[in-house]
Amino acid sequence: LDLNIHMKERERKLFLKIRGALGRLDDGTYGICKECGKAISFTRLRVRPVTTLCIHCKKKQEAEERVRGL
Repeated sequence: LDLNIHMKERERKLFLKIRGALGRLDDGTYGICKECGKAISFTRLRVRPVTTLCIHCKKKQEAEERVRGL
């Protein structure tokens, strides 16, 4: 039962990310990093099409999360 709830929540979150990516395509901001405003590389978008951060900003975010988690 808990696994079903967890899977449904993951599906819901992915759906919302896809809707967001489609919205960014519509408004012309798809592929632009929300943090620094630079272009997100094609390679990163191909691997993770719903991303909103370039690899540099994502690594920075993850490092900050690790620091806060300690």
